[in-house]
Amino acid sequence: MKHGTGLVALVVAAVLVAAAIAAARLGPADPREGPAGVARSGTWLCPHGGDRGWTGTVTLANPGTTDVDVRLTSLGDGPPRRIGNVTVAPGTQVVEGIDARGAGAATYVEYFGGWVGAGWMVRADDPDVGIGTEPCASSASPDWFTAETPTTEGQRASLIVMNPFATAAVIDVVVYSPSRPPLRDERLTDLVIRSGRSIAISLDELVLGEASVATHVVAKVGRVAVSTLGVTDGGGVRSVLGATGAATALALATGSGSGQTQLVTFVPGDEALRFGALVLSEPIEGEETGAGGGLAEVEQAGVSTLVSPIPTVGASLIEVSSFGELPLVAALRADGQAGDDAATGAATAATTWIVPPTVADDPARPFVVIANPGGAPATVSVMVLTGEGAGSPVSLTIEPRSVAPVPAELLRDDPTASVFVTADAPVIALGASTSAGVKGLSLFGLSIGVPVPAWAFPGA
Repeated sequence: MKHGTGLVALVVAAVLVAAAIAAARLGPADPREGPAGVARSGTWLCPHGGDRGWTGTVTLANPGTTDVDVRLTSLGDGPPRRIGNVTVAPGTQVVEGIDARGAGAATYVEYFGGWVGAGWMVRADDPDVGIGTEPCASSASPDWFTAETPTTEGQRASLIVMNPFATAAVIDVVVYSPSRPPLRDERLTDLVIRSGRSIAISLDELVLGEASVATHVVAKVGRVAVSTLGVTDGGGVRSVLGATGAATALALATGSGSGQTQLVTFVPGDEALRFGALVLSEPIEGEETGAGGGLAEVEQAGVSTLVSPIPTVGASLIEVSSFGELPLVAALRADGQAGDDAATGAATAATTWIVPPTVADDPARPFVVIANPGGAPATVSVMVLTGEGAGSPVSLTIEPRSVAPVPAELLRDDPTASVFVTADAPVIALGASTSAGVKGLSLFGLSIGVPVPAWAFPGA
């Protein structure tokens, strides 16, 4: 991202705060579910960011039995711009190009008549190399936390804040890092995000030289959606959707495309806490559960961030637990096997998932991970959703407290397909793929899946 304009994004809305508060008293103009018997509708908020020359896509996957109409709108520092309308047929996916040429670029997705899952992918332009992939947010919130972005030399870090609604939002942003007190900058206080706008805040210009920078975004008026975008000069792009709350237990996953893995934690409260991290991976032949490992006990100060190397082998699930009642926020950062790296946030187990594609180009090495954190085997059905239709389902059993990849042959015909996962017990699903380059290792995408709500697929 180009920062020659300094912190201009912080003051993108030169509007009086009092006027924004008065305009927003009726609340954000977000859609509500209709009464019983009315066709469902909803939204996805995709604060993906970007830069000059970047490209991007949003993948829309429909696992249901009826057509779903979708309207897409591009947001940035100017007025909203309608991308267009598309219909997603049952059992298919549609990949739509989006505008990722601005630092604060975002896409607003509205769907009608059913349910679709949505995830984004942005791709850097030369001289940078890399892709950022994440699920879109299913709703806006007045409260967001981020944890992952470093601001050391050669790293650029942005906080993306989008407000797709018809009234302005007024936010405060507090920035946290390992070696200095929380930053409460006047430029980040009572910051107005105009209606239908999305901005980027340059974290590396605020706190340079930190291994991890976290933020807490509070919307005092309205609601927003938040993510981070990290770029390593010369190669490496990471997107992480923010979390709407801290928790005492968190689950994160990664796949075989990753090299060194780092657990990034953020304690938003004033009190120090202790946490542990258990790593579960693919079962060793002849054993029922996956290999263990992780971090036995780590102490972390309050209002601080911490980066902890955490070795993983192949498909892995990292379970992070606070030893007290104090909550924390976590993200997972993983190096790719070539120049790109990736990151993603924590997830909660569910019985039904859409995993958006994490492949950007040929040749491709698609990889989807399913983790079973429970105490009994989980029977899982997996099928791909392509632009042409749904593939044949494949059934597999995930042993308790274990992780397994989706069979490679399922993804071979179309590595860019979304994957629909249903299970008889709560599981976690994640995409972790490499693509492009001579050996398909140049780009590395890591994205947690999208849980499917019960009303969208009652048979699951």
